[in-house]
Amino acid sequence: MNKTRGVTFGVLAAFIYGFTPILGKMTYLEGSNFMSLAFYRNFLSVPFLFLMLKYKKINIKINKIESKKLAILSSLGSTITALTLYWAYDYISVGMTTTIHYIYPVLVTAACIFIFKEKVGKEQIIALFLSTLGVMMFFEGSFSIIGVSLALISGIAYAAHILYIDKSGLNSMYPFKITFYCAVFSSIYLFIIGMIWGNLKFIMTAKGWLFTALVAFLVSFLANTLIPIVVKYAGPTVTSIVGMFEPITSVVLGILILKEPVTLKNVLSCVFILAGVLIVTIVKTKKNV
Repeated sequence: MNKTRGVTFGVLAAFIYGFTPILGKMTYLEGSNFMSLAFYRNFLSVPFLFLMLKYKKINIKINKIESKKLAILSSLGSTITALTLYWAYDYISVGMTTTIHYIYPVLVTAACIFIFKEKVGKEQIIALFLSTLGVMMFFEGSFSIIGVSLALISGIAYAAHILYIDKSGLNSMYPFKITFYCAVFSSIYLFIIGMIWGNLKFIMTAKGWLFTALVAFLVSFLANTLIPIVVKYAGPTVTSIVGMFEPITSVVLGILILKEPVTLKNVLSCVFILAGVLIVTIVKTKKNV
């Protein structure tokens, strides 16, 4: 019963993560843009995260060392990742963007192999080959090089985000506390960048504000709350595998709602990338058992 509940919550979280990019792109039609979406997703999530920490009775104080580490971490995940991910929507489909971004588990594995000199197995080599092939097929097709590059940079930045959490020692901090401070720091970064760049929007339609608030609430509060529950009831392996519904959801809903084009080459590229991610996920979780 508990495992069934965990899987159900896992599918729901993956659906939310996959659906919110659709909402995000829809805000562009209501007066928003990639800069505004990245800023407001962080800024509007701060109250939700603060209330969560208060409810859990978590001490939100941090020292100077932690603040410096969180400031660096925020520049990677919540800032560069969000900016490049949402910017890619201007050039390629949401489904394609999400799938390319989802290459980050493979990139983390590659970094551990080539930078931190960890041992490599044949499964990791196959995963790297499949994912690289999938991304190269996007570059070789009639797709926007800028859009594919931005999506890939978002995946690289998020992989660096994950590695920094592990190598900096921040992994011992309460997860929602990390998310809270990342949202705070990123709000500051993105506000400054947006004002200098001159493309931060303060006027949107009512529908645009609604969609933006939903993205902030659904991702930063609801989905991020569900994931620890899924891990508790279903375990890390099931959580990771169920998470594969995220890019699949984005692809399917992008086609159904946004009428995004779909080709055989597009589908094959997504399959190769997701196959690589799945292999890495299974191998990693087996080692942790």
